[in-house]
Amino acid sequence: MIKFQKTIADKIEVLGEGVFTGELIKVEMLPAEENTGIVFVRGDLKNSPKIPLSPETVVGLEGNTAVTDGTNFIYLIEHLLSALHGLGVDNLIIKVYGCEIPILDGSAKPWVKAIQKVGYKFLPSTKRIFRVKKEFEVKNGRGYIRFYPYEGLKVSTAINFPHPCIGSQQLEFTFSPNNYIREICFAKTFAFKEELLKRQQAGIIKGGDINSVIVLEKDGILNPEVMTTKDEFARHKVLDLIGDLYSLGGTLLAHIEACCSSHKLHIEAIKKISQEREVLELVEPVPSVTLVLISKFRSSPAF
Repeated sequence: MIKFQKTIADKIEVLGEGVFTGELIKVEMLPAEENTGIVFVRGDLKNSPKIPLSPETVVGLEGNTAVTDGTNFIYLIEHLLSALHGLGVDNLIIKVYGCEIPILDGSAKPWVKAIQKVGYKFLPSTKRIFRVKKEFEVKNGRGYIRFYPYEGLKVSTAINFPHPCIGSQQLEFTFSPNNYIREICFAKTFAFKEELLKRQQAGIIKGGDINSVIVLEKDGILNPEVMTTKDEFARHKVLDLIGDLYSLGGTLLAHIEACCSSHKLHIEAIKKISQEREVLELVEPVPSVTLVLISKFRSSPAF
């Protein structure tokens, strides 16, 4: 089955508070032509510098993922990227009026809902698909990521935190847009109360609220009412990984095993595997067609 590229059918505008700056940030998502890819734009800066998403422009940081052109940055891109990857949006211009993507509710669900509301437009070029040809591993401390050949995308994740509400959790997820919507996109980010207080006192965190993060206290959860599932911690790790994987520049065919991983490890692995031609290949696309039906539809299931 030929899989064509798609973009969104209409402009999307989202307003939200930045967790680092505490400022109200506007994000505009605009339809883009085939083979544009995902392009970030600092709309708040003079000349509106563009930063195309790629292994060369993405950066894995402590607790988030960013893109940079070497001078300008946009932080906290992973939840938005996860939604784009999850829904299969190949081409998009993302204008950000600030240096970060708003945290919103701490998951990818608000982005999924915004995209579903306007629907999609198919484009007359086939998707960029990368295939893993043989096993590849990247380690960093106690964490590791292994890539195996697989005709599809499957993620097996394992986490281990010395906290009574997390402990050891495992999750295996077979990717499809519907599975992503039902099983992954709602999973909120989580953090330890002590670390949050330290970052607030240091001025690193100036925004966000109690509903945008699962807050872990010493022996429990401060706000359990915001959780959807008991294994939401493992599900959020899958959400983050799906977002970070999209910086490859296309869809990946692989079985990925991630243990105690982080944004730093995800991006380190992406940068390394993108250089390994014996491991990763770009699937030869079907030649572009001269006539294709351009259709607008909304994904199912919807929220």
